[in-house]
Amino acid sequence: MADLGKELPPIMKEKLAAIGDIGPEEKQKMRDLDGLDSMLRGFYKGELDAYGLYERLKDFEKQDKQFLLREAYEKLKRSFKWKGLPIKFEETSSDKLAVEFREKEEEQEEREEKAGELVLELTDANFDQMIKEYPMVVVDCWAPWCAPCRIVAPIVEELAKDYQGKITFGKLNVDNNRAVSTRFGIMSIPTLLIFKNGQLVDQKVGAMPKQVLEGELTKLL
Repeated sequence: MADLGKELPPIMKEKLAAIGDIGPEEKQKMRDLDGLDSMLRGFYKGELDAYGLYERLKDFEKQDKQFLLREAYEKLKRSFKWKGLPIKFEETSSDKLAVEFREKEEEQEEREEKAGELVLELTDANFDQMIKEYPMVVVDCWAPWCAPCRIVAPIVEELAKDYQGKITFGKLNVDNNRAVSTRFGIMSIPTLLIFKNGQLVDQKVGAMPKQVLEGELTKLL
């Protein structure tokens, strides 16, 4: 205990004195938490940029140091740096916290607004009308919690831009539009429903590269 005290800063000595003798795992955990505080201070002072912080947090995720990720999340959430922070924390299906680096909110909103002009929002109510109104329609069936759907979304936006006037693209939230989802037997997402002249001609399940999807669509033009 005496040897350990010599290696630690004063604040850590106080913590150790308060809780008494602890095991090696607890000692390492305290060191990790102290290192996290030091890292966040560097971020607040501008010594570490957002992407550098993301890389450190991603290392915690890879090492399965969930206690550090959750501590970082709680502290960042209370800080002046939280608003507009391009690092997003999300709960996974296994109740673990994951981090993702995203573009700044303003840029993302602008991109989504532009994409929204080309990618139509489909619902149970307007679905039949929309697929009959356009010669060829590709419907991206997705849900907010679906990670692969986030891979497909920008590809759909790019193709909507590239094939404007030739192919019409739409998005259908399967959680909010159960009638259409049931009607077409959508069991996995992302699923792309492809219609020509109001009739379903093909169905693609899962994320695929832009070049592959583009090749499949151009065959139907």
